Amino acid sequence: MKKGEYLRKRKEMVNQARAAIEKDDYETGEDLLYKVGVMDVEYEEEKQERLAHELANERALNGERTNFVPPWFSGEGIDFVSGRSWTGSAAIQNQLFLAPGRSMTDRARESDPDAYALLNCDGALGDVVRGIVTGNWKSPELRNAVTTTSSGALIPQVLSAQIIDLMRNLSLFTAAGVPVAPMESNNLSISRIAKDPAFSFKAEGAEAAESSFELDAVQLKSRTCYGYAYVTLEAIQSSKNLDAVIRQTFAQAMANSIDLGMLYGQANETGFDDFAPSGIMNDPDILTVEAGTSTSYDDFVKASASIKKQNGIPSIMAINATTEERLDLLKNSDGEYITPPASLAGLSKIVSNQLKSDESAGSDALVFDPTAMIIGMQNNLQIKIIEDSECLKKGLVGFQIFSMLDCKTVRPKAICKISGLK
Repeated sequence: MKKGEYLRKRKEMVNQARAAIEKDDYETGEDLLYKVGVMDVEYEEEKQERLAHELANERALNGERTNFVPPWFSGEGIDFVSGRSWTGSAAIQNQLFLAPGRSMTDRARESDPDAYALLNCDGALGDVVRGIVTGNWKSPELRNAVTTTSSGALIPQVLSAQIIDLMRNLSLFTAAGVPVAPMESNNLSISRIAKDPAFSFKAEGAEAAESSFELDAVQLKSRTCYGYAYVTLEAIQSSKNLDAVIRQTFAQAMANSIDLGMLYGQANETGFDDFAPSGIMNDPDILTVEAGTSTSYDDFVKASASIKKQNGIPSIMAINATTEERLDLLKNSDGEYITPPASLAGLSKIVSNQLKSDESAGSDALVFDPTAMIIGMQNNLQIKIIEDSECLKKGLVGFQIFSMLDCKTVRPKAICKISGLK
C-alpha cells in the first residue's frame, strides 16, 4: 500500500471510530480501531520489506552479499542513540522512538509472547476483571497471568498495552503522529537545534568560511496522570460488554486528561503545577496567530505560512468541534459551501475538544509538524483493581489507573497556535 493511500484510509477509519464512540457505539468503535492497528502493523512490515530489498539491491550492485536482513527484524549491532548493543528481536525493544506503525501491544508481545498468546483475544480483559473480583477464573493460566499485591491486583501488561494503543488513537498528539520515546528513568535528555549552520559555495582551492550550530537540551521528565474510579459489583457481574466498556472508558478518559495537560499544562491559583506537563500552548517559542473577527480559513493559511517561512513543513490542523462546524458552514455569496484553500490541502484535520472553546474569547487551534514535538513515556499504563473501605462498605470494585509521561517541543518554530477563533 502506498503511503498516501495508507494515511487516507487510516484517517477515515479513525474518524469513523471517533464518531461511533461519540454515539456510545463502543463495539463498532473498538472494532474500527483494532483494524487501524492491524493496518499500521501491515504497512510498517511492507515498508521494512521494501527497505530490505532496496538495501539488498544496492549491496548487489556493489558486489556485496545479497542475503541482507535489516536489523529491525534480526541481527546484531549498536543502538546509535543509546549506545546499547542488541541482538535479534531486542532491536525493536531498544528503539528510542515508537514509530507510528508500531504499537505498545507489539512490545508486550515481544517481551512476553506466552502472555500475549493467552490474553490477546476478545473478552480477555473482562474475564480477568471478573476473575479478580469473583474468584471464578476461566482457566488456571488466566489466574496465573495476574500479579497480586497486598492492596489489590495488577491488570497484565498485554491488556494495559491494548488500552494504551486505543488511547493513542483517541489522543490528539499520538493520532497526529507525534514521536513517542520510551523512558527508562524519570528523565530523558533530547537535543534540539537552537541555531542552524550556514554553508556557502567557495572557489577552487580557497579556504571555506567557518560555520557552527548550537544545540539546546530538552528535558523530558515523567509526570504522573492518575485517577481512580468505582464500579458496582452488580455491574461487573451482569455486564455483557464489560471488556469494551472498560477499554473505552479508561482509554478515552486518559486520552482527554493527557491531551489537556500536554496542551495547556495544569493551572493553579498562582501559575502552573510543576508536577504536570508545561503545555505546548505555553511554550513562548512557538509561533502565534491572533484570529480575525470571524471564523475563516485565513487564520489557518497565515499559521501554515508562518511555519513555512521558518522552513518548517506543517501537516496537521487541530481544531475543536465548534471551529470545525463553523468552517464547514462557510458559504460564498451564491450560497455554495467554501472549499479550503489549496495551501491547506496537505493538512490532515484532527478534531479535539481539549482545545479550548470560549464564547467571548473564542477557540484555540493548532497547526504543526508532528515531529516538532516529542512524548516521553515511562512505564506502561498501569491499571490496578484495589480493595479499600469504600469497596467493603458499599459493594464496589475500585480501579486505580496511572501513566507517567511528558511532552515537549523540539522545533517550536514548526508549531503555530491560533487564538480567538469566533
